Amino acid sequence: MEKKLKELIGQADIWLFIKSSNGWVKNVEILDVESHTVSFRYQHESSAEVKIWEKTTRLDNILEIDIRVTAIPRCELKLKDMRHKLSRLLEQE
Repeated sequence: MEKKLKELIGQADIWLFIKSSNGWVKNVEILDVESHTVSFRYQHESSAEVKIWEKTTRLDNILEIDIRVTAIPRCELKLKDMRHKLSRLLEQE
């Protein structure tokens, strides 16, 4: 888990399942990974305000990591553009 979290530092669209809260934290930005802890930032929006949180938790408190690879719009013109972008992204790897 530590190795994977280090690979994801600075990437977008990461969701973490936190054991202590028994739920997902969505769209986190991983800031730092140490031998026993991980620090990350996330945002929560309500109708009245936007709150930005930074949290540090134990590595063993993270049970799962989900990464959104891509989102494909339904509109045909946007779909063609996204396919082109995805093809370029895959060629880079």
